[in-house]
Amino acid sequence: MSGPYSRRNFLAMSALGAAALAEPAPLARSLAGQSGKTNPSQISVWVTDDTHQAAQVSRVSWHAASSSATNDAISLNPGKQYQEMLGFGAAFTDASCYMLNQLSPEARAELFHTLFHPSEMGLTVCRTCIGSSDYSTEVFSYNDGDVDPELKRFSIEHDRAYVLPILREARKVNPDLFLFSSPWSPPGWMKANKSML
Repeated sequence: MSGPYSRRNFLAMSALGAAALAEPAPLARSLAGQSGKTNPSQISVWVTDDTHQAAQVSRVSWHAASSSATNDAISLNPGKQYQEMLGFGAAFTDASCYMLNQLSPEARAELFHTLFHPSEMGLTVCRTCIGSSDYSTEVFSYNDGDVDPELKRFSIEHDRAYVLPILREARKVNPDLFLFSSPWSPPGWMKANKSML
C-alpha cells in the first residue's frame, strides 16, 4: 500500500489513537495549531461485517475526554485494570525465517533490535508453525510419508537450517520472548485427502 492508506500511516494513526485514549491532554496539545485551537483530526473508518465489505462509514474525531461522554465513545482509564495481556507480536513462518536468514548479520541484528528489544517495539509473543503453512518455502510436515501413528518418523530437521537459528537470535535480543507453535495442517496421512493442502 502507498499514499494515505499505507501500513506506516495506519500504525501512526493507531498510535495517535492509543495516545488520545490513554492521555487526552497531551494529544490536544499536540493537535493544537498555531492559533492554539485544537484540530479535530478526522479519522477515516472502514467496516467489514455481514452486510459491508470494506465500506467507508462516518468519520470519527479524536478529542480530549469530557465528563459528558456518549455511549459510542471509547475511553481508556489507565487506573482500571480488567485483564492481563500476554503481549504483541508476529509470526515466524518458514518463509519469513528464510528471508530473515538472507539478511546480512548486521542488518538482521539492527532489525531484531528494532522489533524485539524492550527499548524499541518490544514484540513479546510470536507464533511458529508446526510444519509448513501457506507462507513456506515448500510443503512439509514433521512426519511426512505413510501412515505413522507412533510418530516414528517425527523430525524437526527442516527447521534446523534457518527457523531455529532465527528464533534463537530473536530470543537473544528479548529473552522474555514468548513463543508458541500451532500447525497449519496435520500431515497428509492424517487427513482424508492425504494432502497437506
